[in-house]
Amino acid sequence: MARTSSLAWLLLGLCLSRPALADEPTSIPPATTQQVHETVDRAIGYLQTESAAWLNTRKCAACHHVPLPLWTLSEAERQGYAIDQKFVAETVEALLGSKDKLMSSKIFPNPADPPDPRPQGRGLNMGLPMLAVAARSLPSVSEGQEQSLKLIAGEIVQKQQPNGSWEFFATLRRPPINESQTTDAAWIILALQGETGPDAPKAQREALSKGMAWLDAAKRSDLHQDKALKVLLGVRSAKPSKELQTTINELLALQRADGGWSQTVPDLKSDAFATGQTLYVLALAGLTAERPEIKRGLDFLVATQKPDGSWPMISRSTPNGERGSAQLLTPITCTASSWATLGLARLVPKEKPAPKADADRKAP
Repeated sequence: MARTSSLAWLLLGLCLSRPALADEPTSIPPATTQQVHETVDRAIGYLQTESAAWLNTRKCAACHHVPLPLWTLSEAERQGYAIDQKFVAETVEALLGSKDKLMSSKIFPNPADPPDPRPQGRGLNMGLPMLAVAARSLPSVSEGQEQSLKLIAGEIVQKQQPNGSWEFFATLRRPPINESQTTDAAWIILALQGETGPDAPKAQREALSKGMAWLDAAKRSDLHQDKALKVLLGVRSAKPSKELQTTINELLALQRADGGWSQTVPDLKSDAFATGQTLYVLALAGLTAERPEIKRGLDFLVATQKPDGSWPMISRSTPNGERGSAQLLTPITCTASSWATLGLARLVPKEKPAPKADADRKAP
């Protein structure tokens, strides 16, 4: 009888312990090149549909649904993937084609409107620098679009603080899109770099210099995104690779057992936002898909994509915890899917289709 009871308790213990296995890393199968290509193709379909739906219903060029997808689609096309070129061209023209179009995007202030008395009125709408970064990823921009980009650069300069930084309101922002003051500053500087050449106005060149000096001197947090954007900004600034190696090594060391990366929150698991962002900046820094850590990251993204072409995400509260998690998940889902696609497309390009005449000649 005692022996039977002991066996029963042992079996019960095994049953109760089984749920704990759900949190253990699962084996991620290796992805083939063809699977990566198919993953990117599905993601492109999702991003185009989701971005168009947002613009049609919200009428706002929000950073998560317009600039990031536009940048992603441009990068994907450059790497040989097929995109809806008409959608990209019409969207960019609708947002940047003229001053009036830029103001209708709801992210650029209308000079005719009274000043915004709210605290956020002192800050910069982050959709503007992200839109500028996206525009500079395009093969070319029209004269009207160039003028709009100059207006964005002027707004960035106007909103800069005397110490070289830009306002950051923790209670009004939503991470990880707006993670911290330093991550916002990195995006703004990336945008300003794209608009500031030798012939740029002196005030603009000085603003860029002050902004970079402030960011270099700022006390960086241990945020994952701070590290990723530091590499991105360093590559864009043509810094020697040895100056970025420490940060690159830190990013590699943060890779999880499942092959992905996570946002810098203790209880968050690997996700497409952090993984895609990391893979993209490491690719820009010269790491290739043959490197084991990179290959495992690619495998993670291929294995975790949803059938509709997006990736599963959860929402986060504001940095100071005053605003809880958002109920609407499409912004973070679209953002994460953009980063995931950027990383995949950059590391595993797709051969451009042969010209029609050549294809006809090769046909059996």
